[in-house]
Amino acid sequence: MTVEILFVTLAALQVLDVATTLYVLRKKAGQEGNPVMAKLMDLFGPEFALLFPKAVVMVAIWTFRDYYEMWHWLAMIGVYVLIVGNNLKIVLYRDWE
Repeated sequence: MTVEILFVTLAALQVLDVATTLYVLRKKAGQEGNPVMAKLMDLFGPEFALLFPKAVVMVAIWTFRDYYEMWHWLAMIGVYVLIVGNNLKIVLYRDWE
C-alpha cells in the first residue's frame, strides 16, 4: 500500500469527520466530546476550530510522511474510522425531532 493512498484515506476521513461533526452540532443532536476542541469551538466557531487544526496536522503528516511506519498510518486511520463511525451513528440512527 502506498503512502499516497494512506494519506488520501486519512484526508477523506478528516473531511467526513468535519462534515458529520458540523451536521450533528447544527442539528443539536450532540456536542463535541473533546474538551479542547469544544473550547476552540466556543472561541473561534465550529468551522474554524475543526478545519484549521486538521489542516495543520495534515500538512505536518504529509511533510513527515516518510518517517511513519505502516502501523502509524493504520493507527491514525483506525482512530478516525471510530470517530466518523460514531458521528454517522448519531446522524443515521438518532430520532430527529
